[in-house]
Amino acid sequence: EIFYKPLPESLADFKQEMISEFPAIYDTRHIISNMKVELRKDEKYKDVFKGTSLLSLYEECRSENVKGMLYQPQISDNLGEECGMREHDAGYDSCLVGHVFLRLAHFYTLWKYNSPSIKPFHFRDYLREFSRFENCLNLIRSALSHINLSKEDPENKRPQWLLVTERNKMEMNTQHVRCVFSAFGDVSVRKLSKHSCLVAMPSIGMAAGLLVEMQNHMKYRVERYDPGNSWGYKSVGLALIGSLGLVAGCFFIKSRIFK
Repeated sequence: EIFYKPLPESLADFKQEMISEFPAIYDTRHIISNMKVELRKDEKYKDVFKGTSLLSLYEECRSENVKGMLYQPQISDNLGEECGMREHDAGYDSCLVGHVFLRLAHFYTLWKYNSPSIKPFHFRDYLREFSRFENCLNLIRSALSHINLSKEDPENKRPQWLLVTERNKMEMNTQHVRCVFSAFGDVSVRKLSKHSCLVAMPSIGMAAGLLVEMQNHMKYRVERYDPGNSWGYKSVGLALIGSLGLVAGCFFIKSRIFK
């Protein structure tokens, strides 16, 4: 077996088992996605973080805009050279997660701190400011932006998937679909069957506009996708796989802070 046990029968059981094994999980992609929304209102810092991937965040956290802030935690900036590892090695990625987490936590706590008498922060100060991110796991190409392992999941604010079918029963070319639909926004395309694919739009308004414009398209028929019972839980479970790599980083943070 690849996994230590089969997936639970329900999402609720999955959450319960995850929390029993890892009581507090922090997802750096979820954290930075929310931080960037808040920072848009700040002219000084709105462009500090451009990416959301682990490596891009690591590089941005080494910039003077982040590392140059007062009372930074002391963290090595040469993890790869010191450990003899490289990107996507499990240990190295865990080190990057720990590094990024602490830099983001300090940046965010200092940014939110309004008192004129700035002082060094304790780790509990970081956890207090990051409490709203606790146990929230980012989802990619899912109906939800994230799931919450310890509370109710957020309201679905993403547009429904669109089902695209070949009118002439030819084999679906996802590259061509992406090219045609890109005129309506940044789209994600996933092949569903030989003659169909799924398209995710960035906003409800763009999805509605595409449906209107594509009504009489000669090659593709476009409609809202109804996933039925077989899609929901399993798609969330698959989307979670991309987020679970952060768990090792959580252990790294705990072991380094409380060593």
